This record gives sequence, C-alpha cells and structure tokens, in this order.
Amino acid sequence: MNEKNKIENQKLTFKLATFEGPLDLLLHLIKENQMDIYDISMATITSQYIDYLHQMQTLELDIAGEYLVTAAMLLNIKSRMLLPNEQAQESEEFDDPREELVQQLILHQTFQMAAGKFKDYASERQKSTSREQEPVPSDAKLGQLKQGTSVYELQHAFARLITKKQLSRPVTRQVHIERYTLKEEMVRLKARIFTTKNAIEFTEVVSDETDTEQLVTVFLALLELIKRGAVIVSQATTLGPIIMRSGEDNALESS
Repeated sequence: MNEKNKIENQKLTFKLATFEGPLDLLLHLIKENQMDIYDISMATITSQYIDYLHQMQTLELDIAGEYLVTAAMLLNIKSRMLLPNEQAQESEEFDDPREELVQQLILHQTFQMAAGKFKDYASERQKSTSREQEPVPSDAKLGQLKQGTSVYELQHAFARLITKKQLSRPVTRQVHIERYTLKEEMVRLKARIFTTKNAIEFTEVVSDETDTEQLVTVFLALLELIKRGAVIVSQATTLGPIIMRSGEDNALESS
C-alpha cells in the first residue's frame, strides 16, 4: 500500500456521534464551541454542520431530509446576517435572523432535559420491587357473622335507623372537638351486652336523643366487636332488628 492510499484511508477513519435529528446536532456543536445559545456564531456553526453532513456522505450513510432542510436554513440565516441591514441603520431595533432558530433550539433543549428526568425516574423505579399482599395467616382469629346474616343486611338495617331520624333534610352543623371515641363506645357497648343475660336489640343501646356522631360511632364499635368475636349479631328477618348477644370472648376488657 503506497503513501497516497494510506492518507486516503486515514481521512475515512473517524467516529460520528449519534444524534436524534438536526436540532440535536446543532445543540451538540454549540456546546462543543462553548457558545451562548442566544448569540450563535452562524459562520462557525454552519461550517461545522455542513462538514458533519459531508462526513455522513463519505461513509455512505443515509441523510434524512430534515438534515438538508436545516442546512438550507443555516445558509439562509448566514447570508442574511452578512447583508447590510438598512433597518438597523435607521433604528436600534431590528429582527435577528437567528431568533426563530434559537426558539427551536431552546424548545428542543427543554424536551431533552425532561426526557433525561423521566429516564432517571425510570432507572430509580427499576431498583424498587412492589411487595405482594401477604396471605391471611391460617391461625388468624377473624370475626364472623351468624349464619344467615351479612354485612350488607346490617348496612340496610343501619340505613333504616338513619332514615327514622329524618337525616335526609338539610341541616346546618358546626365542627366540634371529637366527643365520642371508638374505644369508649366499644367498652360501653360490651358492658351493656355482657351484663344482659338475654340478647338485646341495637336500638336498645341508642335512643331518639342520640345524635348522629354518637350513633355512627356506636355502630362502628359494634362492627369492631363482631370482628373480634366478642359479639354475635343476627337478624330474624331481612332488614329486621339487629339482635346482639355476647360471644365466646365475653370478658369485659378495654381494647
């Protein structure tokens, strides 16, 4: 191989970076030249951009049409900046031929930064693993309703109590400090049920004077006692009265 062929081969030996379009290439050139994006040297950038296209042609790489369109735009801007600006001579304000290009570059740069953030988020998310729901332990003591009674029926019975109190009409209320707690109502309800030998109805532990806040708290206390197996609930008929009696765990304990 002679010296001339060696020189030609050396000219074809270079590495091209991968860019996602002409704006991506322009931002790369601006960064490499440490230019202000608002004050681009069109002569330098245009020359380097066209050199890059020539390198792609030398390697017989396909050049997308958008690269050629951008090259034409750069040459147009460069030529407009070389021509004397009559408007600038008459006034200090004039249209900068680079303005539209700068706006496109800033918008593209913004999308690049956003894409980088999303990539970082995706990378961090891949380091995490979602925990699957643990199965219910076989020895767990779960509350049960008496056969023939369902939570759905309890809800209907409770809704009927609400209706009897005529809560459907608009009322004006004020927010107050919590007057009833679930723990206190559970203790009171357990004491009432455990000190009564016979089964009692839910309506016996509330009255017409019981306000809505306490009524809801008492019902939630009943559901919690059912869940813990401390109270057994049944209904003789659909939407009938809620009958309560003590369960197997009938020791009066504050929970």
